[in-house]
Amino acid sequence: QTLQLSEFEGLAGIYLLDLQTVQEIHFAYRGDETISVTPDIAFTASSIIKIPIMVSAYARISDNSDSETLKLIVDMIEKSGNEAADWLMDRVLDDQRGPLLVSEDMQKLGLENTFLAGYFSFGSPLLQIFKTPANQRSDIFTDPDPYSQTTPSDIGMLLEDIYQCAQTGGSALTAVFPGQITQSECQSMVTHLINNRLPVLLTAGLPEATPIAHKHGWVTVNGIINTIGDAGIIYSPGGNFVMVVFLYHPVQLIWEPSAALISELARAAYNYYNLPQP
Repeated sequence: QTLQLSEFEGLAGIYLLDLQTVQEIHFAYRGDETISVTPDIAFTASSIIKIPIMVSAYARISDNSDSETLKLIVDMIEKSGNEAADWLMDRVLDDQRGPLLVSEDMQKLGLENTFLAGYFSFGSPLLQIFKTPANQRSDIFTDPDPYSQTTPSDIGMLLEDIYQCAQTGGSALTAVFPGQITQSECQSMVTHLINNRLPVLLTAGLPEATPIAHKHGWVTVNGIINTIGDAGIIYSPGGNFVMVVFLYHPVQLIWEPSAALISELARAAYNYYNLPQP
């Protein structure tokens, strides 16, 4: 209903996960048409790929890692630094194959549509061409970046893993990386994502001071934006939930109405969990 009222003419991919019941709502919508999400739809990940980079870094550092490494994580997530992301991969993962190790880690976690195929710095070579179930679909195309892709469900499930690990100490993260990722490290990941303070997109649809552990992303090419995404864990009195929204338009996304639409979608989800008391 929110999408229909907005008269959005592009493609919206939405993933919503109830962290209490593990029930999910997952769909894609274009115009007045619902699009299949089996397999899910590939979108340019842009800075949202920094969540997988963070997970890969924590799988390789200790709880008392050096301050320089921790500063790079802060700069990458909380300030969305591209140079910090590259330096972190060089320092902690591998100075040649860092992005590919991130991709391998995501494959181990079962996120078959999420990959990073090169560094952020301009002119960096494409290290590998990834073919995934999502980007091999012939019925839908979002012109996803060959360097960096994900899907709403992939990144949503990764956020669920981080949340469950932070809450209980157990999740796919600790199963796949036993002894490498700890509950305290997952709690640090959540803190970094909460400190990514952005007053627009998902955050703008929530009451002030609502904690949201999220990462946003978009790419501007010659002043034009085609894809905008935001993915977060939202903590609310009526229940915590994961919400991921990607918007795509083949010609151009106009920032103001697109950002407002993502905010309205977040508001609708938040209000569902927090209905006014009679």
